Amino acid sequence: MEQASVIRKRFFSGTHPVAVDGQRRLAMPKSWRLSTDDENTQFFLIPGRNHRIFVITEDRASRLFESAEKISVLDGDGMGACEDIASKLQIVTLDKQGRFALDPALAAHAEIGSKAVFLGAIFCGTIVAPEHRQELTNPSDMSLDLLQRIEERANAQSNSGKMPI
Repeated sequence: MEQASVIRKRFFSGTHPVAVDGQRRLAMPKSWRLSTDDENTQFFLIPGRNHRIFVITEDRASRLFESAEKISVLDGDGMGACEDIASKLQIVTLDKQGRFALDPALAAHAEIGSKAVFLGAIFCGTIVAPEHRQELTNPSDMSLDLLQRIEERANAQSNSGKMPI
């Protein structure tokens, strides 16, 4: 009898301190990678609040971008928010050791130098400098607030008609 192959869902968990090498490379935690990942698997690094960089999957990025496409090009705040995020967004693929080079703009946003910490956040990952690991509050940033509302609205619309968990 054949065994059915189990498809593992990506789950971002744990706390993983890492060194940043001279080429600004970090190694993605092995537990965050799937056996099905290959040289075409992309991760999207997005600046967040509290000196954080969020690591999201291509699927989640696609949903976010579909929501952002609903912003009118004449909406100054909305387009400004999209420009702000897109100017810092980085799309990465991992080398055979699971490493990627962190863009200087994102490293500056998170104030990451020679060390960083990957923090699991269940459906996404977070990269922080060790000294910012405990920061939880920061003044609201209009760009992030707007994109957060857009994604929440899109998620609510896509979940309408589905049974709540």
